[in-house]
Amino acid sequence: MEEIKKERDKWRGFGNKFLTEGLFLEHCNDRDAVLYTTSTSDKRYHGRYVPSLHKLYVELEDVSEWEFANMYFANYEHWLLVKSKPFFQEYYAAMVKELNAKLRGKSIKNMLAQLEEGTASQATLKYLADNDYISKANVGRPKKKKQEDKAKLSVVNSDLARIKR
Repeated sequence: MEEIKKERDKWRGFGNKFLTEGLFLEHCNDRDAVLYTTSTSDKRYHGRYVPSLHKLYVELEDVSEWEFANMYFANYEHWLLVKSKPFFQEYYAAMVKELNAKLRGKSIKNMLAQLEEGTASQATLKYLADNDYISKANVGRPKKKKQEDKAKLSVVNSDLARIKR
C-alpha cells in the first residue's frame, strides 16, 4: 500500500494536483524530484540520470499518444494537461515534428523495399514517382500577411519608379 502511495505522489504536487512544470529539470525548483528533461538528449544531474522526454516520445512511435501517456505519466489526462501548458508547447511541437519525420522515413523505406521486391502497389509507385514524400512548404492559399507585404512593396516600388523619372 505504501508503494502505491509513493507512486501516486511522484505525479502530484500541492493540493494533490498533477505536476506539470515540476516534472522537468529545466522548469522545476526542486530538481531532485524531477522525472524528465525537455532536452533532446538524456542528462545527468548531481550524478542522477534524467531521461529526455523528447527521446522517449520519438522512440516509442506512438502516434495516438495513449501508450506513451500511460507509460510516462500518471494517465492520459495527466499527459493532456502537460502538453497543454504554454511552457511545453515548443517542446511538444519539436517532438511531434521529429516523430512524423521518423515515421515518414520508415514508410518510404518500406515502399522502396516493396519496389525492389516487385510488390509495390500502383499508389506506391505514383507516390514515389511524383516525389510526394518531399515536404512542400507554402502550399495553399497565401497568408494574409504575405499578401499585405507584397502590396506594400508594390506601392513602394511604384513610388520609387515615379520619383526616379
